[in-house]
Amino acid sequence: MLALGGGTTAVLVDRANDQRAAQELADSVAREAQELADAETAYDDAVEDLDSVVGSLTTLATDVDLALTDATSDIDDATLLLDAAPVGVVPEAERTALDTARADLSTAVDSWGPSQEAPEPPEARPTTTDELVEATEQVEADVETLTTTLEDTQTGLDTLTTQQDTLADAADALLATVPATSQSYVDTYTVATNASRSEMQIAAAGVSPSWSADSSTQLATFAAAANAVVTSQTDQEWLLANPVHPNRPVVEAFARSLAGGVPVDFAWAPEVNGHGLGNSWGGYGTWNTAQYGYSTITLSDNVAERWPEEGVQALVVHETGHAITSKCYDLYSAAPFNSDDEMFATSWAISMGYDDGNGSGEWLYGRPSDEQIAAAAGCR
Repeated sequence: MLALGGGTTAVLVDRANDQRAAQELADSVAREAQELADAETAYDDAVEDLDSVVGSLTTLATDVDLALTDATSDIDDATLLLDAAPVGVVPEAERTALDTARADLSTAVDSWGPSQEAPEPPEARPTTTDELVEATEQVEADVETLTTTLEDTQTGLDTLTTQQDTLADAADALLATVPATSQSYVDTYTVATNASRSEMQIAAAGVSPSWSADSSTQLATFAAAANAVVTSQTDQEWLLANPVHPNRPVVEAFARSLAGGVPVDFAWAPEVNGHGLGNSWGGYGTWNTAQYGYSTITLSDNVAERWPEEGVQALVVHETGHAITSKCYDLYSAAPFNSDDEMFATSWAISMGYDDGNGSGEWLYGRPSDEQIAAAAGCR
């Protein structure tokens, strides 16, 4: 009985051991399967993170390329603007600020190196847990590195954009000085011809205060016109100091004193309108309601030579009557003149008391009516 019982016990123990071993094996297999599944999930998550950061970097790289191209264009445009902004025409402070902003942006552009190839995960997912763990660690390290690169690149792009904005602000500030510079030239170069001063003011009005690809051309046009004013000032000062005839400045001052504040330029020629030779003298006056309303009076050389003969004075007053038309355009264009240039100038000369028929215009254009003479007296 004892032998039989002992044998039964041994069989039961062996069976229990077999079952435990089987369970342990099953548990081990399940554990390894779970570890493999977890490793696969971790690897897939890491690869997904890598794909995401690589995609972000690719998009950002495109943004950087566009920004660098745009910044390079801005640098070139700023260089052209500086070339069109000579010292003396553009204030030194604004010019220096633009030059500094251009140099800073150029340095920033040059600091960008070539794009680097992003790492890629293995073409095929590893099959063992150990291989997966090792590959996952490498991919996660790549993600960390690329994330840092992404952050640094974004910071660099933000800095580049800020420097572009600084350059644009500096360019706008430089362009904004043009109106004041133009007025300064008008106030300073008072002897320069009104034509040169007017052309400069027109050029100044053509400079947009907002920086664009056209700004350098606009500014160059203004700078050339401003320099022309300086040249004209020099020329006119020389003519005043060294007149061809000493009476020329006297004649010009006389006409300007009657012109009611209308800016008047003068030109001289041997013959004007077929007169000026022999016993005749000639003149020609223009007027303009545009371009700041300046006028030009051209006189024959012998007007100065025969000054102050009565007929010569009357001629100068007649031409001044043309010049002042821009100031009295409404009077000139309405009845009793109806835009008759010569009758207006003749009436105006007579209304000023210069009624010598050989100079006032009466002999050439006829005697104005009393109504016309009285009307012209309203223009001073």
